[in-house]
Amino acid sequence: MQRLLTLVFLLGLAIPAGISISGCTRNPAGNYCNGLGYGLKLTDVASIDLEPRTTGVSLAFGQTQQITAPRALTCKGTAASVASFTYGTSNNQLLDISPSGQMCAGTWNRRSGGGIPDFTICNLPSPLPSTNGQPFATAFITATANAVTSNTVEVFVHVPVTSASLVLEKSATDTTPINGCLSQTQTAQLDIKAFYVANGLQTLLCEPGSSSVPSCAAAVGDVVYSPSTASVSTIDQNGVITAVAPGTTYITVSVAGTASTAGYFSTCPPKSISVSLNGSTTGTVTQGVTQNLVTTILDTNGNTIQGLTLDYQSTNPLDIAAGAAGAITANFAGEATIYAVCQPTTCNPAPIDKVGINQTGTPITSNSVTITTPGVASDYVWMSSPTSPAYPGISLPGYAPSTGSQYFVPVELISGTVGSPVKMPYIPNSMVMDRTGTSLYFGSSTELMVYSTASNSLSKQDPNVPGMVLGAAPDNSTVLINDPIRKFIYLYKPSAGTFSTQNGVVTSAQWTPDAKTVYAVGTDPTGVPTLFVNNVNTGWTTYPLAYASSDLAITVPSVGAFLSGSTTVARAWCPTLNATTGFIDQAYPQMASVPKDTDILAATIDGAHILGTSMATGSPVLTDINLNLAQSLNNGACPSVSSGGLFTSTSITTSPVTAYPQTAIATPAGVTVNAIDQIVPSPASNLAFITYSATTGSTGTANLPYYTPLTSGTQAGPVNFVTLTGTPAAPVAGAFSLDDTLFFVSTSGDNLVHYIKLTTTPFSDSQQINPGLVDVNGNPVPATVITVKPRSTT
Repeated sequence: MQRLLTLVFLLGLAIPAGISISGCTRNPAGNYCNGLGYGLKLTDVASIDLEPRTTGVSLAFGQTQQITAPRALTCKGTAASVASFTYGTSNNQLLDISPSGQMCAGTWNRRSGGGIPDFTICNLPSPLPSTNGQPFATAFITATANAVTSNTVEVFVHVPVTSASLVLEKSATDTTPINGCLSQTQTAQLDIKAFYVANGLQTLLCEPGSSSVPSCAAAVGDVVYSPSTASVSTIDQNGVITAVAPGTTYITVSVAGTASTAGYFSTCPPKSISVSLNGSTTGTVTQGVTQNLVTTILDTNGNTIQGLTLDYQSTNPLDIAAGAAGAITANFAGEATIYAVCQPTTCNPAPIDKVGINQTGTPITSNSVTITTPGVASDYVWMSSPTSPAYPGISLPGYAPSTGSQYFVPVELISGTVGSPVKMPYIPNSMVMDRTGTSLYFGSSTELMVYSTASNSLSKQDPNVPGMVLGAAPDNSTVLINDPIRKFIYLYKPSAGTFSTQNGVVTSAQWTPDAKTVYAVGTDPTGVPTLFVNNVNTGWTTYPLAYASSDLAITVPSVGAFLSGSTTVARAWCPTLNATTGFIDQAYPQMASVPKDTDILAATIDGAHILGTSMATGSPVLTDINLNLAQSLNNGACPSVSSGGLFTSTSITTSPVTAYPQTAIATPAGVTVNAIDQIVPSPASNLAFITYSATTGSTGTANLPYYTPLTSGTQAGPVNFVTLTGTPAAPVAGAFSLDDTLFFVSTSGDNLVHYIKLTTTPFSDSQQINPGLVDVNGNPVPATVITVKPRSTT
């Protein structure tokens, strides 16, 4: 029994000890940072972070700024609880801090009396600081809580900076200045040259690399840089700028919270844009198949550029379309020229007063690629006979004189059926189809009439824009209408029914294929010969011309326009900045001059020829202007300006413009040409038909002249003729089928439309139809406008 009691006693002692060992009491050492049960606890303030510790703070004399809220941290890096912070400064005569952390570049008011609260007036430092004779100095601030003091932050206190100019350096360690542009992905260090006012004069405060004044990093501290166009460049917190994409951007600098534009930066633009299809500048794309162009871009430093947004343009988008990234889709048989344009503002942008700087802000064009889609496509054809001239003294190039018809006639070529004449509300003075083949626009002195090509039905009437329709944008977004009575030029938006106006009278207008720019020629309200240009980014601009001009032709690629006149001239985008004002003196200067008289102009879609005709001698002659646009206006600066305000260059940059000797256009006996109506180049650029009007009383039978430009050599090509069936008086209007197999030509005298077959040699007048157009008295009239749209043969 005694041994049993002893065992019970021992168990009673052992059980509590076991409970204690198994954790029924806490381990105090776990609450401490060192894990040893003493020292700094896990919840105590271990450190205080005060920012910006790397860049510091910049303050001008008398300026105030709230200190960045300090962060109290535990030894584990988590937030620690602090009731309040106490702030300190190394020089309270230079930089004072209120209890709430409001900094003053000077000294705060204290005990001012008169009911003025403390820490509400920041007095300038007294005495003013002077470092090596310059008005700046630095102080250091800290934040303290729970007996822990933060890191120091340097505060630069300086005279107010009144102006700053941007300095571009190779790097933070190599302060060699950089002039010009940087290639994509290249970097540079930004710096400034800063000034302040002393005794009423701008005085240099700081600049990089100077032996007489300090660097601005030492004088004013942190400078914040930001680009106005982020797509051109990016800038990090250390002022390192990276070139992103071609263009020029303003750089804004902020010193002591005051921002101003200090300069600009350019990422190098393309010097060359090369496009090819399967390694060639010619190619075949089958209907229904998409092929992609290969595009290579080199900048002005010879480095490759990636990721640009280019506009790919087709001269025949109905048949062969050019999409994003150079995707080529063939919808119908035909031919087209494709090229790419780096077009501001989506590519190579620049502020309006910096256009032309380092060749930015200007459109850059590629070489062209000729695409052929084999096969034969049928067409829809529309014919009309607008009144022309529609107003006294106003004549439209390409419109034969006519008493006019209130009808238009559709023809569908698969069946060969001539449709029923469609009567319009008013007799038109002009007819234009947009290049999407969606709408037919008829102008009149009363209203604009719009018909759907799908149904030949009237879709819109608008009496707010009377006048002559001179052109529709290739994307059908805008129509240019001229009212010569009121002397208004309308840019009309069909979808919205809205328009903008420009004063003037114009006789010819053409859009660039991207629909962003339209050129027009005519006179201003006072009668001065004028070139009118409207760009989606810059709006209307006007340029007086030395010669009266009635017609123009857009070059391919579309970097400018040739204008007819007693001297044929080219105007192209090549802006020059006025050194005094900093603004563009002229954006479309005269870039070429050819001493040949022309009335009517046309451009071949291969970009190789500008064709012009003239009646100056009383007989028709043709001028072939041979172009070598390789890279167009991409190389070199604009030529110098002469005293007359025109550029003295006789070439488009380095590309010569050659005018071959003029070629006479002979006509049959008894046919007297009154006026050349049209030059109609083929989709293949291998020939151009010429239509004309005959003098009343001509007794001969007309033929149809055509010109064949030579692909090489130094001479003009020959003028040949197609014999027309019957006894027509004159071929007055024509149009090619877009597959280049037929030429439709309307003739006066017999009032027929002849189908000229182009697939055999010699060309033949294979078919004739009577469109049945009549004037208000029921008398037959010839079609004076023919327009064509392809259609599927299935």
